[in-house]
Amino acid sequence: MIRVDKSTVKVPKILNKGKGFAMTNQLKTDFDNGIRSFDFDSKIYGNKSVKSLLIKIQHKKCCFCERYRPYARECDVEHFRPKGGYQVDESLPLIQPGYYWLAYDFSNLFYSCKTCNQAYKKNFFPLSDETKRAKNHNDDLSLEESLLIHPEFDDPQNHITFVEEIAKPINDSIKGKTTIKYLGLNDSELLKERFDYLRILKIAAVEARKGEPTTKNLFKELSKPQNMFSMMVRCNFPDLV
Repeated sequence: MIRVDKSTVKVPKILNKGKGFAMTNQLKTDFDNGIRSFDFDSKIYGNKSVKSLLIKIQHKKCCFCERYRPYARECDVEHFRPKGGYQVDESLPLIQPGYYWLAYDFSNLFYSCKTCNQAYKKNFFPLSDETKRAKNHNDDLSLEESLLIHPEFDDPQNHITFVEEIAKPINDSIKGKTTIKYLGLNDSELLKERFDYLRILKIAAVEARKGEPTTKNLFKELSKPQNMFSMMVRCNFPDLV
């Protein structure tokens, strides 16, 4: 995973001053009037201005698996807190409504590959304490403690490490375990991609540890967040980064 820094960019106008703002107010009014099923406009939260900004600040990578996905068609604008409904576990039914009031909230939107979003995360959003879940826009969202690592507000390195190509929780972190499970961070295809990448890096590491300057600089570069699988690189080659 990568930590996504949104602090240096302006929220796209379509979200906080345009149609997104108007739609959010309408959704809140509808809820207060007794409506519990909502429609959402993907042309707003998936607008080019939104998606292109997320692509930029996420270094053209999926925020979850760190695959390099430079083309907008390859990824979705993912809602961290599910907008339509949520599941606590795969064995339990979808609960509606979801976080409808965050459908157009920039802090809730991320750039995610279709595999992470559609095959794994879906509508899963478990909490450490269900009694503190915000069930509508009048509730206090800050009381929630998500069991999934938030790409902006949590530091993945506090909960997840890599042993070779395999993602593992740090110190039995429940947030780490849950994130690895529900985001498919050890998906078989993803493991194969990381294994192949790591195999090449291990060869280069031999030269780097001999003091070869170009190779040493390569590892420092590959550990930066704009590069693919940067977290795995940092975890496997701490002496070189």
